[in-house]
Amino acid sequence: MRQTAARTILSYWQAIAPDDGAPAQASVAPRALKRFLPDIFLLERLDRAVFAFRMAGTRLCARYGRELRDHDFVRLWPAAQHGDILAALGRCLQDARPVTLEGAAATLDGKTVSFQILLMPLTDTEGRVTRLMGAMLTADDQALRDGQILINQTLDAAIDPLRAAAYAEPTPAFAMARETKVSFLRVVDGWKDGRPASRDGAASATLAAG
Repeated sequence: MRQTAARTILSYWQAIAPDDGAPAQASVAPRALKRFLPDIFLLERLDRAVFAFRMAGTRLCARYGRELRDHDFVRLWPAAQHGDILAALGRCLQDARPVTLEGAAATLDGKTVSFQILLMPLTDTEGRVTRLMGAMLTADDQALRDGQILINQTLDAAIDPLRAAAYAEPTPAFAMARETKVSFLRVVDGWKDGRPASRDGAASATLAAG
């Protein structure tokens, strides 16, 4: 379920993104992501070390037991990992490419919940890449259905979801490759594999943040 939601949200971002950068915040149509809005949030970079919530879905706020608007996203993580979080967020904005934060959090009753936070860069009204649309996607855990609050979350990895998706399944070229006498080798003819080389598409309306 978590992986399906991540692929759907990421595909939407790719559809509205230009080939050479991040899409505008104004191009995001909330109705296109209606199913996921309770888990979606919007961050704005205020300075090098502060990423403030400008919007946060109801389910996301419930998971932390508070309204997240105007709170600093970085401070949801332990101080020892702030550098890693800031590096991942900065890379996302600088490269105009999504990043996925994989981690785990304890609940008040001692259970552990694994999660992914998908972050996708957006431009502001001046065309600067200063915004991030995010979605927190958790495993189907009973603790969350019982209303438990997440605490003590930690980062396990920060990955490029576009690169990870590229290796999730064998490409057509690899699927048609010839077996060799060496068990771990295959001969692949050429390097073209039929993957789309660009991102295209469009959407209307806006994702508003006061």
